[in-house]
Parts: sequence; C-alpha cells; structure tokens
Amino acid sequence: MAADNDDKVSNRLPDLLAAHPNLSALSRDIGISRRMLDRYKAGVAEPTLGTAALIARALSLPMDALVSDVSVHHGSDVDASVAIDSKIARVPLLDVVASAGPGAENSHPYELDLLPFPRVWLDRIGVPERYARFVDARGDSMEPTIKDGSICLVDTRSGHARRDGIYVLVDGNSVRIKRIAIGWQGALTLISDNELYAPETLAAPDAEALKIAGRVVWAGGEI
Repeated sequence: MAADNDDKVSNRLPDLLAAHPNLSALSRDIGISRRMLDRYKAGVAEPTLGTAALIARALSLPMDALVSDVSVHHGSDVDASVAIDSKIARVPLLDVVASAGPGAENSHPYELDLLPFPRVWLDRIGVPERYARFVDARGDSMEPTIKDGSICLVDTRSGHARRDGIYVLVDGNSVRIKRIAIGWQGALTLISDNELYAPETLAAPDAEALKIAGRVVWAGGEI
C-alpha cells in the first residue's frame, strides 16, 4: 500500500542526493547501501524515519529540510512557509547528557535549542508535541539500540515505568538511559542492551523511589 503523502519525505531528497559530490562516501558514512541511495535519488523509494534522520544529519541539514513539501505553492512564499511550518514541530533540546553507561552529572536542565521534527512522526509514535523533549545520550551500554552520541526523543508523560521499555532515569544529578523490565511485586530490572553490562534489579521499595523523567521513543529511529 502506498504511504500517505504526509508520511513521505520531501521530494527535495532526490535533488539533494543528486547534488552530493560523493554518494559512495555518504553510503559508507551512514551505513546505507549505494544501491538504496540511488533508489532514493531516483525517487523510486522512500526512506524510513530513521534513515531520513541519518541522511539529514550526514548532509548537515535540519529534519524539516527533508519533510517540507516544496512542491506545494499557494501564490506566495509566506503561504508556502506557513504550509511547511504546519508540518514541523519544534522540540526542545534539553541541556542534559543522559548516560548510556555510568551516571553522568547534570545541572538543572534548560532548553538549549528547538529542533525540528515532523509532526506526522510524532503522531505515529504517539507523543503529543507538548510532552516531547530531546536529550543527548553518551556511552555504549545501550548499543546497538542507542549509539553513543545519539539524540533521543523522550516522552515526558512517563513518570513511572508502567510497561517494559527504555527510560530516562534520574538519581540526584545523575541521569541514565536503561531498559526496564517489570517483575513481580513491584520489582524492576535495569537492563543494558550491551551484554558487557550486567543488569541491576531493584526490589519494590527502591523501585518505587526511582525517578523516571520519561520513556525514550526514538533515537535516530523508532524504538
């Protein structure tokens, strides 16, 4: 079934790839085959959400450069800009380093910037714009799911681990990203996707005291 037009990456992508001086190098940088890049360039294939993010970052472009519909014209540049802006959410990037490893020290977070993110993708993930936040992830304990240096989209509605998933945990000034598995009688197990790191189990009293800043729903791709 063909994707809805609002779900598609902008038709600017073929032109952007055609203008790139070395698609083979781009292919190596983002880990996507040259054959698939050629298909994107020819307009016969659409990248996924995660692939679009990789391409945008490699081309040093904001996400809205790939999701804005430049083929739509309403008689003026102002009208076209309004149409583009209606498709883009501006999500706060917090001054927080969430450690995928040992806890990292963080001061009280504030907004560093507003990063563009497609509204249709927020809808697909199921995160209302007002609850969406970006944080930086550092460390290797959540690899390969979350790579060192990834920007993670967090659903801040999740103050408690109500289901298994990946969460941002706060312990004083320490902020960590861990997968949480919910056990019997309120126990929680904190799991690193990297097998080199051992899991940590919290009994009910400690589990109840665990502060959760939100659930990680996207890190270069949907989680």
